[in-house]
Amino acid sequence: MKLPLTPRLTSPLGRDLLLLIAGPLIWMVHFLSIYIVNALACARPDSAFAMQAGGLPVSSWVIIAASIAAWMAMAVAARHAARRSRHENAPDGARFRAWLTGALCVLSALAVVWQTVPVFLVAACG
Repeated sequence: MKLPLTPRLTSPLGRDLLLLIAGPLIWMVHFLSIYIVNALACARPDSAFAMQAGGLPVSSWVIIAASIAAWMAMAVAARHAARRSRHENAPDGARFRAWLTGALCVLSALAVVWQTVPVFLVAACG
């Protein structure tokens, strides 16, 4: 028997699991992307990321945009989970999984806030 190389996300369990961890996954991608952007800006002071625009380096604007995108993606994931739990054919535990998805999205959104605040308080490469 040959096993598939990619996980099967077409099964209800795979979709529920992916939706459940959507908030932490979005936070992880945000975390990695802002550190990469800031590292590129600091490593190359003559790059486009290090240029000033509106009183902040371009890297800070990219971080702010990434934070807004992360918050929107988390809101979409939480709303999708809530809609799936209200479906009349929802399996047992769907309400709990929807609540857990929402709670993880809120916790991850707070982590994104925590990572975004230094943009306004600390110099980009200070």
